[in-house]
Amino acid sequence: MNPSSTSIAWPPQYKVKKHRLARHVKLKAVSANSLEITIPCRFNQREIPAILEEHKSWIIRQLSRLPPLSQTQEMPDAIHFNAINEFWNVYYMECDARLKIIQRPNREIVLVGKVGDQNLCREKLIQWVKNKSRAFLESQLHAISTKTSLPYKSVAIRDQQTVWGSCTAAKSISLNYKLMFLPQHLAHYVIIHELCHTRHLNHSQDFWNLVAVHDPDWRKHRYELRHANQYMPAWIQSE
Repeated sequence: MNPSSTSIAWPPQYKVKKHRLARHVKLKAVSANSLEITIPCRFNQREIPAILEEHKSWIIRQLSRLPPLSQTQEMPDAIHFNAINEFWNVYYMECDARLKIIQRPNREIVLVGKVGDQNLCREKLIQWVKNKSRAFLESQLHAISTKTSLPYKSVAIRDQQTVWGSCTAAKSISLNYKLMFLPQHLAHYVIIHELCHTRHLNHSQDFWNLVAVHDPDWRKHRYELRHANQYMPAWIQSE
């Protein structure tokens, strides 16, 4: 038995690409842990598991010949926003058009265009995530500000590399768009933390006392936040 074949997970991870010129289902191994499936536009995707089983031996042989692809290089087939408990399926459709994202019902998005350019796909997906984050985080900040009676002057949604949020002396708050991937209670803790800085622009005892008023479990949440990278998908951590 080929030793490498024993490490192949079944069923393998796969990405589905719809192609307007496709007449049949095409299977392509792209790494030891990734399969690309090209289908006709009107193909019923519910048939894919049966097709994988039918060609299982061939697929395993093909996958076992390839090195594993680093997770940071793979594009997602789904995006999970923990903060709002939303799960979006991601599909890829190859064509010669300029790359764009189409949002469909039932929480599906399709990248249409030259999807072989992973860097460009990643840029498009990140921009889509930022747009989703902006709507959610701005509304959450407003709601929590009203509830806690801690007003702020302005808000910006950014892509900070080292902090989850910040607050200036002018009460301008910045929030990291990646908060969307955290559990809701941690995203709320970050927002409360920054709102409390509108009153105390430091980490004095008075500041923490105020945080405790609005989040009695702040110590637990602060500790959890130190390990928050576990919630970040690999493709977005490599930004």
